[in-house]
Amino acid sequence: MNRKEFFKTGGRILLLSGITASAGYLIANKKVTTDCRISPACKSCGIYTDCINPETKKERENSSGV
Repeated sequence: MNRKEFFKTGGRILLLSGITASAGYLIANKKVTTDCRISPACKSCGIYTDCINPETKKERENSSGV
């Protein structure tokens, strides 16, 4: 391996490590969530109607009674 390839490979590994560490930090500190954000445009979506999340069920019951 020559010097140019060494630095190029090292830079790629460093960049990939930084991205992985950043993603791990965000997930570990709960900055990234998978909470369901219900939008009025999404209420007719199949995912919304099939969702088993208790908050979504409560929202469906409230929206159907209106």
